Amino acid sequence: MAVLEKMRKRMGFLITTVIALAMLAFILDADTLQSTLSMFSSKYDVGKIGKKSITQQEFSKRVDYYNNIYQITNGATSSEESTEMINNSAWQSFLTDEVIMPACENAGISVGDKEQADMIQGTDISPVIQREQAFLNENGVYDKNLFMEFYNNIERDNSGAFRNYWNFLQTNMIQDRMFSKYANMLAKSSIVNNLQAKRDISENNTSYSIDFVIKPVALAADTTVTVSDAEINSFYERIRPALKQQESRDMEYIVFDILPSERDFEDTKKQFEKSYDEFASTANDGMRAFLARNSDTKYSEIYFKKGDLNNFSSTLDEFVATHPAGALMEPQPNENTFIAAKVLDVAMRPDSVFVKFIPTSGEAQADSVMRVLASSPNSFSKIAAEFAPAQPGIEPGTIGWITELSAPNMLPAEFTKVFTMRKGENTKLKIGDNFYIARADQITTPVRKAKVAILSAEVAPSQQTYSQIYAQANSAADFSGGDINRFEQYVNENKLELRRAQKIFSNDKTFGGYDKVREIVRWLFDAKLGEVSNVVSIENKYFFVSALKGISPAGYASVKELSESIKNYLVMQKRVDKLADECKSKISGATTIEDIAGRLETTVSSQSDVTFASLASAGSQLDPKFIGAVSMAGQKGESGVVGPVKGSLGVYYFQIKDKQVGSFYSETDAQRKNDYNVYQLMNSLTGILTSDAKIEDKRYKFY
Repeated sequence: MAVLEKMRKRMGFLITTVIALAMLAFILDADTLQSTLSMFSSKYDVGKIGKKSITQQEFSKRVDYYNNIYQITNGATSSEESTEMINNSAWQSFLTDEVIMPACENAGISVGDKEQADMIQGTDISPVIQREQAFLNENGVYDKNLFMEFYNNIERDNSGAFRNYWNFLQTNMIQDRMFSKYANMLAKSSIVNNLQAKRDISENNTSYSIDFVIKPVALAADTTVTVSDAEINSFYERIRPALKQQESRDMEYIVFDILPSERDFEDTKKQFEKSYDEFASTANDGMRAFLARNSDTKYSEIYFKKGDLNNFSSTLDEFVATHPAGALMEPQPNENTFIAAKVLDVAMRPDSVFVKFIPTSGEAQADSVMRVLASSPNSFSKIAAEFAPAQPGIEPGTIGWITELSAPNMLPAEFTKVFTMRKGENTKLKIGDNFYIARADQITTPVRKAKVAILSAEVAPSQQTYSQIYAQANSAADFSGGDINRFEQYVNENKLELRRAQKIFSNDKTFGGYDKVREIVRWLFDAKLGEVSNVVSIENKYFFVSALKGISPAGYASVKELSESIKNYLVMQKRVDKLADECKSKISGATTIEDIAGRLETTVSSQSDVTFASLASAGSQLDPKFIGAVSMAGQKGESGVVGPVKGSLGVYYFQIKDKQVGSFYSETDAQRKNDYNVYQLMNSLTGILTSDAKIEDKRYKFY
């Protein structure tokens, strides 16, 4: 168990027939029957990957497994953040089992027994093991001895934790190696042949200086240009392969902030002033109990220097920094809070202390250590090395610099005693049933600080206010009657702010700047198009009424969704074509770029260092079609005026003034470019493998 405890401190997270049913109904209670029936109903599925349906029971079992691994490796129960991570890990494991590993196996990839042995204790140790914190020495380097210590204790661990963790590591090692082989196979198949390299080098080493004229499409609409439905459908079919999308929802919603009323402020003020009278007469030794009963700000032993309380209240900060012990600050508003204060004590104290500590097995040992330190002050680090847990790169027993503001979040309250100690002084602390030796190893220059009692009362919405705001929200929901048209009518008639959110995905937890909106997202994916929700309360801060405006199913965006944007694009292309014909007519007979500019009623612009590589430059302001035309003309050796070039938003004419050929872009650069492309492919590989799998993620229904 000592080994297990050591690992917990050091590890990181990796990662049916009618008769039968009738008999069941007779034997089982309703809840048990419902649970039993859920195993046979697809509506209780968490998702589907290909032909594999994932039931809630299967997924919960996988979540429990990962939660168990988390507890083994961290020695603690999962938090809200880690719960989300565990949930995602469980889902990803199903994707790995059902999509990624089969793809690797279909490619003929496997990991043999000898290879697995080599990954554990041979010459090719798996990265899964090498990156585990439990197997890293004090320098952060993988230590085979630490791993073997764990491995040899698997069978001796009666709790089964080591065995569970080892099974987890083995699975991840094999999957990691399989995927690495698959990715390496693809990477090796990507090569740069001589022709590609030569062309790439030429395009990147050749630049042009040009004069050009642009005639933009007029801003005013052109009613003579039309686009038919057949043209829209034809263009849609051309781009459809690039339109794959995840299932999402579009919504409209109104929000009612749950804020206190003027009456709430008045009532709180009256009650606060009554509390202040008692606060002013309370002695220092009774202040903790008084604040616990009457204040939103609890009693604190912290001493504050000037500036520490600015974020809470600049007025309070100034008062505490300039008034003596016993001074009272009378009640005053501070945003949605009323505050008052009393300076309890003023002292010169360091702002920061570099703290070290030694944990002991009991008071007797603590007293013994204190005696040793009294006779040998320089032995602290040596003793700490025997008692304190080792951390890579950190001297044993080191906590580090703490301030009075940071200490409560880092250490038990007892450690604030170090702010009253001299440099190098040691003290014995009792924290719970444990005893520690704390050392103020270094201190900053003492400054004036004050301990203060703060009486505060936040103005919260009363039940009456809450009910009134709810009634407003409920009025919108009632009037709508579940219909989006009536919802929009109500919003307009009552001059409310109608908000919109698009592309909301099933596992989203935020939209429009609002957090913890899972209940609304869950409703969106269960609602029918055009439906309006009832009132939904979020954290007792907001009331939402939402309407489902649009549904984008998984698969491909429909021509209906994109019709307007496709139409606008095609209209622009036709207008550019029309403009090009008009320009040809206007410049007939023109021989110079200046003459063309004059006839088109525009000016000549110049640009240097135009290369084909500019197409990939994020900072390039030039039209890609224009850059391509310049590069092509340069390769052909054209020296006269070239045009019209149909760009995205207008028509170009240009003339190459100069061509420069350098040698800064080499074969090595071409190879690096290819390596980068491979790197991008590897980063996208998981998404590519899963993109063609029919995946339905319905976790939003349950989590």
